[in-house]
Amino acid sequence: MCYGKSSKNLDSRRKTGSSQLQKRKNHTLASQEFVVSTVSILYWEKKYEELGSLGLAKGAKTSAEIELQRVLRENRELKQMVAEKDLALRVKEALLKKSQSRK
Repeated sequence: MCYGKSSKNLDSRRKTGSSQLQKRKNHTLASQEFVVSTVSILYWEKKYEELGSLGLAKGAKTSAEIELQRVLRENRELKQMVAEKDLALRVKEALLKKSQSRK
């Protein structure tokens, strides 16, 4: 099934309308009427329930999305720290081998 316009191009009023229609009907009917996927409607509904109409604005993030970004950033930082510690350990081991081979 082709869904016409991209969900990124829809304004928040249309997203709100489709979300409200979904509550009165089912996902499939709302999807057909607004020419978007049912997944988009479910996503908008989740954001609307958590953040209200502001949640449908472009770039709005749910608390779960914000937490995911925080965890991913923390994970990158930890991986960097582990890589630096590993490098320092390798250098120390190489220096130790060098000093032992000189004896």
